[in-house]
Amino acid sequence: MDSLSNFKLPKQSAKISFMRVGTISAKILVVDDNETNIEIITHILLSAGYEIAVAYDGEYALELLEALDFDLILLDILLPGISGLEAAKQILNHNQKKDTPIIFLSALNETSDIVRGLNAGAVDYISKPFQEEEVLARIRNQLRIRDLEKEKNRLIQAINNDLDLAKANQQNLVSYHFPPSPAYQIYSSYTPMDKIGGDLITYDLLVNGDLDILFGDVTGHGIAAAMVSLMAIITFKTMNKSFMSPSECMTWIHNTLGPMISSHFISGVYLRYNPENKLISYSMAGHHPIFLIRRDQILKLGTKGFCLMMFPQLQIENEEMILESGDKLFLFSDGMFEVPNKEDHYMGESAFEGIVKKYLELGGESFLKNVQSEVLEYANGMIADDMTMLLLEIN
Repeated sequence: MDSLSNFKLPKQSAKISFMRVGTISAKILVVDDNETNIEIITHILLSAGYEIAVAYDGEYALELLEALDFDLILLDILLPGISGLEAAKQILNHNQKKDTPIIFLSALNETSDIVRGLNAGAVDYISKPFQEEEVLARIRNQLRIRDLEKEKNRLIQAINNDLDLAKANQQNLVSYHFPPSPAYQIYSSYTPMDKIGGDLITYDLLVNGDLDILFGDVTGHGIAAAMVSLMAIITFKTMNKSFMSPSECMTWIHNTLGPMISSHFISGVYLRYNPENKLISYSMAGHHPIFLIRRDQILKLGTKGFCLMMFPQLQIENEEMILESGDKLFLFSDGMFEVPNKEDHYMGESAFEGIVKKYLELGGESFLKNVQSEVLEYANGMIADDMTMLLLEIN
């Protein structure tokens, strides 16, 4: 912020003066056309250690505000030329100055103008004749509020920066691109409710050519859910899967994370696809069914089992089946169907299945985009939960 004592005024601004005494605690602009009022208010402020600038009309006050930053403005309501109310309106409409608190200086018979000023965005008023204790108390209160607002904004910015960093880290671990293969294509879609979410999609290509996919949904939202999601992804990426079935892999993740996590569960699907034999093996932990799209029908695949980390011991099953050329496996989070509309009626699995049936002839990204678009249309564009989908197409 520029120093008021170093500011050079043009000749036509001779009615403005600058004063400073002692340590600078805040920069205050005083606007009043009455010299007696100016003398009283400046004496009070200078004695309290504030740095002040004085303007005798609204035009010069606005000129000063264009050149310098102030922590507070004391503004008389009745001014020659531009009135205090009009000056306040222009200040509050100024992008760079609108957050500068304005306190009106008013006579006791200006109540209606005070109300208009407060409605326009002024934060307080000081009545004339001035009482030193009241003046300083009201100024200190507004400066304290402004400092708290600045600190709040700083913390919000710091949190947003951390969320952006967490989002970037999560995107590096959540799979959006899958290995090319003549045997299959994989497409995914991930729209978190917040900047970062608790849903997860990841894969690993095993040495023997099998493709392992972990698809899951952590309870809750935001940073805490994202942390659990990342821990599950890292566990999946680093574990040796070669000699374990999908259910054994799920149990490994459960046993690894269970001692560290007590406040979240994961509903998940572990898929393993062997392209040579078109064999799919899978295990599910508290997750709704997978849709197997075969020609113009939807077959529902599922296994019994509770969510990961819900109970000390995990009891889940393993299932296998042979897929056919043209089959599509569709995995989706509950954020795709636990969706309220504007009447707060939830879509539900049955209605979601009806949406999916409309687009069975589509494939790839077109299928995912159309399904999500219709879900969002039902929800009036509101995202109530992380929305995650994966489509595995068999050639």
